[in-house]
Amino acid sequence: MLWAVKNKNWLFKLVKSNGKWIPDASWSATGKQIRFLGGSGEPDSEGLTVGADGHLYVTSERDNTEKTVPKDTIMEFDPTAGGPTLTPVRQWDMTSQFPQLDTGSKADANLGFEGVAYVPDSWLTASGWVDPLTGAAYDPADYPRHGTGLFFAGLEWDGTLHAYGLNSDGTFTTFGAISTGKTSVVDVTFDPGTRRIVATCDNACGETHTFMKVGSAGAIVPDVTYTNPAVMPVDNLEGFAVAPPSACVDGAREAVWSDDGIYGFGSGSSSYGHALYSGTFPC
Repeated sequence: MLWAVKNKNWLFKLVKSNGKWIPDASWSATGKQIRFLGGSGEPDSEGLTVGADGHLYVTSERDNTEKTVPKDTIMEFDPTAGGPTLTPVRQWDMTSQFPQLDTGSKADANLGFEGVAYVPDSWLTASGWVDPLTGAAYDPADYPRHGTGLFFAGLEWDGTLHAYGLNSDGTFTTFGAISTGKTSVVDVTFDPGTRRIVATCDNACGETHTFMKVGSAGAIVPDVTYTNPAVMPVDNLEGFAVAPPSACVDGAREAVWSDDGIYGFGSGSSSYGHALYSGTFPC
């Protein structure tokens, strides 16, 4: 099963059928629309991650009804909720942290949160991450309302990751910016197999994925960067996911890319205006 978000406020639950990913008709054959808290607006939904509670956490960089105004938010959705439209259980608005995006320009407002990854506390503590707020080893107990992990949002503007504790009362804790070494980030994921945070960049960086680790000094730093398979187009491929280690077969597990429009050998293959690309990643 694979969750996907489309950047005009749609969520999809996908399942495999004859080797292809298709919408799960038992959830919604055409996807479900999402709104901001209170049922308003049209989120420019760009990134998605699944939390420890099974809820979906989606980033939006603006409201598509006001394209020149940034709205960098993380929204929490309960995928078991009924109906064709989902509204957030909770929503966290970080827009004020990025004044460089609030220029009245549609282009600048479109360079906000592109991806988000839930990263478990267990990895942060086992890896020796130093809490930037205390200067000591990260202790989840210092943040009793944040759940069991932090959320790392990728900013397209400058390729930085921004770490947050999302509190149950709708507030959040900011742990600061992390350099990925990239000029842009279009997706973020946490891979439990390699135990790395993965920052993805599209054709702006030659289609690359930088795996981030906790370094010897306790900071999250780039480890190694991979390029996409040569057969794939160098274009706006803006989503990336890797199957968990439990899905390994013959030493490999599936990797899936999504585009921001159909390119390369995906062209003409879908009436939805987008395509998924499937390959493998070593276990």
